Amino acid sequence: MLNGGASGGGSSAGYEIIDRAAAREGTLDGWFDASVAERQDAAYGRLLEEMRAGRSRIDFTAAADAVRAAGMDAPSILEIGCGSGYYAEVLSHLLGGPVRYTGLDYSPAMIELARRRHPGHTFAVGSATEIPFPDDAFDISINGAALMHIIDYEKAIAESRRVSSGWCIFHTVPVHRNRPTTFLRKHAYGSPTVEISFNESELTGHFSDAGLALRGTFESIPYDLVAVLGEPTVTRTYLCEVER
Repeated sequence: MLNGGASGGGSSAGYEIIDRAAAREGTLDGWFDASVAERQDAAYGRLLEEMRAGRSRIDFTAAADAVRAAGMDAPSILEIGCGSGYYAEVLSHLLGGPVRYTGLDYSPAMIELARRRHPGHTFAVGSATEIPFPDDAFDISINGAALMHIIDYEKAIAESRRVSSGWCIFHTVPVHRNRPTTFLRKHAYGSPTVEISFNESELTGHFSDAGLALRGTFESIPYDLVAVLGEPTVTRTYLCEVER
């Protein structure tokens, strides 16, 4: 087990605690690899099969529940960090009808795959910290399990707010209570990447700073990094209303 101190370094179970400067040093480039996109898509393909058979994983259910709780009729939705676009199917399936869905990802390989998998929806290449859409372009933005990989997460939260006229959802975010927000290096789908576990109070403070009011919290997929951080973690999905 690692030292749980705020500045402690080291590695455990394939994770290495790093600082933000180290997190910027090219560890996100793996998401551009077409083979990484294919491996992620294959993993979620199996989960989609389970969902179609009536066994939806809890993170799929949490996303749909958050959209439903926003209380909007047929909202337009932007998913930020959409990967191969599987949430287009998840949301339409669990919400009981087609959704007005647009997907955004900074990886061209992911977007190319998304366009093949879901030709009836719109997909664009772009950064979560510089979203290529105008203010208030969508009723709801969903940062779909991507915030945990975005080094400048404060900018990503502000951009999610900017393009949303009604609601922002931050989906499946790893959080803990005590230590500061912590950057980790790990491998995902065979490629090195950065992951972030957030101090929950700090995170919700960033929501408030961006002009978002927290209206709901949904438990998501279990993900305990106690062996790495020295304290338990969970993942949560946050529903925030845009304040005017």
